[in-house]
Amino acid sequence: MKILIINKYDITGGAAIAAMRIAEALQKDFSVENHFLVGIKRSSLANVYPTRKPGIENFVEKAWNYMTSLFGYQYIYFPFSTKKILTVASRLKPDIIHLHNLHGGYFDLSLLPRLSQIAPLVWTLHDMWAITAHAAHSFGHEHWKTLDSFPMENKHFPKVGISRPEFLFNRKKRAYARSNLTIVTPSKWLYQLVHDSPLLHEKAIYYIPNGVDMHLFTPGNKSLARKKLGLPQDKIILTFTSEKLMSSEYKGGKEFMRILEELDKRVEHDILMLMIGKDKLPLAYNKLKTLQTGYIANEELLIAYLQATDIYIYPTKADNLPNSLIEAIACGVPCITFDVGGCNEIIQDHFNGYVIQPGDIALFAERIISLIQSPEKIKEMSLHARKFAEEHFNIHHTASKYFELFTELSSTQKA
Repeated sequence: MKILIINKYDITGGAAIAAMRIAEALQKDFSVENHFLVGIKRSSLANVYPTRKPGIENFVEKAWNYMTSLFGYQYIYFPFSTKKILTVASRLKPDIIHLHNLHGGYFDLSLLPRLSQIAPLVWTLHDMWAITAHAAHSFGHEHWKTLDSFPMENKHFPKVGISRPEFLFNRKKRAYARSNLTIVTPSKWLYQLVHDSPLLHEKAIYYIPNGVDMHLFTPGNKSLARKKLGLPQDKIILTFTSEKLMSSEYKGGKEFMRILEELDKRVEHDILMLMIGKDKLPLAYNKLKTLQTGYIANEELLIAYLQATDIYIYPTKADNLPNSLIEAIACGVPCITFDVGGCNEIIQDHFNGYVIQPGDIALFAERIISLIQSPEKIKEMSLHARKFAEEHFNIHHTASKYFELFTELSSTQKA
């Protein structure tokens, strides 16, 4: 079986990481041949093709996208990327075209009907963009159910200048209706939203959670991990990972700082706050010690940091099924997160961590402190975390479900 994967990036960002893990497991378990088309290539992999060349092609498409988005016409024309996508898809003749993040300034939705003439399309959704006017998340607003934009939607990523919900919804509606399109959602939360969407509710929708390799992401010897990384043996270590720690509007940077401020007032133990990702903390603290590693792309190094961690915190504001929580529980780390998106499908409250009502900073800090004061509770939750990960988020189970779906769709197309 030959699969063509289309995404904004190849190796950075949650969607890219999930897509690559699925592709690698499919190749390992079912000898699937994978090819990638990406808006921005950051790896040296031979089977990854950028949709446009750096330099003039990149400048022209980015400049055009900026101008059209300014006037509310989001992602309507990419002359170089469109040609490359159609050329590669026609040449490869894949059995399935597996779509991931199509937003990001490289993919014209009018391509969907043309691509579905080449092969069945399976679109794994990583956020809400497919069902909103143009934003990746609606923050609880439900205007998309009546094909309208929510207040100030144009100010949220991916931003537009003038809000044109009628134009954008109609464009999506036409593209979806004319396409052989199957939807996959990694979370039950997003599955329900898609089911309720006037744009996609008539399409076949499948729930397939993302996963990780349980042989790689596994609990290790905490003392050895800390020794390897040069981390203190005698401190409680809290960890927060995000590609953009502070600047992302979704990952809860402001909430994270408020939680740290609350901890700094109340903490009595020696605590090290480990931050893995871009951006710098704008504040210093009196009792809390902080360590910022920068963004870590190396999976082995990331796993070592998780194995050295006592408690993982994730104060997200908007999410689907975050890789970072799955990675943490696979390494046996109890997690504390807000009840956002599919986070409560990974963290079971009082079982392998705590799930907090969004915005309740005081309770978030209180839960951290209560765990710090109960080493036995940390051990208990650690065992639960690993067991839950094994049962629900094994990448090989994920790959098996995708292969079953791909086989069914490709067989139907050939018949």
